[in-house]
Amino acid sequence: MHAGVLWAAAVFAKKVSVITTNSHASLTGILGGRQVARDGNDRLESGRKLRILVVEDERIVARDLQIRLSGMGYEVTEIASSRAEALESVVRKRPTVVLMDIRLNGVPEGIEAARELKEDFNLPVIYLTGHSDSATLLEAAATEPFGYILKPFENRELVAAIETAVYKHRAETRLRELNNRLELAQQAGRVGVFDWNGETGEFHVTPELEKLHQAAAGSLRDLDDLWSRGADEDEQRAMQERFEEWVHSEREEASWEHRIPLDSGGPIWVQVRAKAYRDAHGRLQRIIGTEVDITGRKEMEETLLRKEKELEHSNADLQAYAYTIAHDLQEPVRTLICGVELIERGLAEKMRGADERLLFYVKSSAERLRNMIAGLLEYSRVGQEDEPAATADCNEVMFAVMQLLKALMEETGARIEVGVLPVVAMSDQRAAQLFQNLIGNALKFRRKEVEPRVTVSAERAGAWWRFVVADNGMGFDMAYSERIFGVFKRLQSREVEGTGIGLSVCRRIVERGGGTIYAESVVGEGSKFVFTLPAAESGR
Repeated sequence: MHAGVLWAAAVFAKKVSVITTNSHASLTGILGGRQVARDGNDRLESGRKLRILVVEDERIVARDLQIRLSGMGYEVTEIASSRAEALESVVRKRPTVVLMDIRLNGVPEGIEAARELKEDFNLPVIYLTGHSDSATLLEAAATEPFGYILKPFENRELVAAIETAVYKHRAETRLRELNNRLELAQQAGRVGVFDWNGETGEFHVTPELEKLHQAAAGSLRDLDDLWSRGADEDEQRAMQERFEEWVHSEREEASWEHRIPLDSGGPIWVQVRAKAYRDAHGRLQRIIGTEVDITGRKEMEETLLRKEKELEHSNADLQAYAYTIAHDLQEPVRTLICGVELIERGLAEKMRGADERLLFYVKSSAERLRNMIAGLLEYSRVGQEDEPAATADCNEVMFAVMQLLKALMEETGARIEVGVLPVVAMSDQRAAQLFQNLIGNALKFRRKEVEPRVTVSAERAGAWWRFVVADNGMGFDMAYSERIFGVFKRLQSREVEGTGIGLSVCRRIVERGGGTIYAESVVGEGSKFVFTLPAAESGR
């Protein structure tokens, strides 16, 4: 009898676990090292005994099972003898596992009951049988039971079947939950997954990937379908070249952006990330990857690029306009100043008191306007045209700047300390303009009671040089650390000469070179201007 049943069970051995007498060591291995006792120690499920429903139409066999299971520490919720009783008992008692006889009342009713318990209640079912034909066993296998016990059975077989079924059911339930979460995450993030087996040629994709491509289920049969469908010849060629270059390289991972033409709704963009798995000889065995919908990001990038170009054109127009206005204003301002000087010389003997003050204010205002126009022209010229590549030795530039500021240094008693400076990728003219403005600014905003001192230093920072120009002058409140770089922005009163445009020119020069500039200061103690300039190719 056992030989016939075992032969039939072997037909569906991949789907059904056939439990026979095993050693205690083998059983421990099946359960992942979990000890299974042979005595009556309790089996617990989250602090409770495992609850078992026995479905068996032979009362003697059912009662024997109940006694055995209770003695081994399990809780038998009920004994049912038919499909209807089994379904009703499950609703009322909520067992953990079901021991189901295949044949109930002379017919294989247990198979249908097992199918319903699995589909409606997700319960693990272990079949009990003493003999049956192969067709019945194959039908039973289709329900994918969690175990199969041959009658007569021993306690060890019962324990092994029950514990294995519960362990397997929990693992499958957990796996199903994880798969559901993964699928929801893919749907939420518009992420599709593909898997290509180089040895077998098998190709699998997730439903979300088919949805991204607006492809029918099963229509994406290989990587060519995935990346070339609907693309024009140039796109297909580019994709093929990119893919072949990666496959023949030694890189494991690759990433690129790919445009997918769609039948409706227009094309979309996806970010492809793929990983290649190779054998010890470097032969490609498998490729697994993802596609993420980045259409929104690409649209935003295109919008930003368009706005950036529009802004560049607008700034260029404004800059040209400012330059033109400033240039055209020079002539009437020069005429105004000359006229005031002529009046001053012609009426010098006749003017008294209020007239002299009025003429002085007019002349001062005209000269300040001339200086502001000159500053605006200077600001407009910086970056008005792309300058040819050039290098500046900052040591030589500083020597020239100190010669220009010599009179002011002697007047103020200033001391300027300069360290060893590098060669930078910038024209001599712009570098001199930068240092002259910063040092002149330090001497201009000095403290009256303190001898002015300015230090200039530089240190290497990768492909850049980091400069520091520090002084012991008036300083300023750090709340205005950005405002001082604005055009015509001044923190001090007009008692200190200047147009309020020098630092704006400095920032424009530095940023045109790709660097950054910022200021640090303490009121009454001094200021420090830190900026970066690109190193010359020579690396000096």
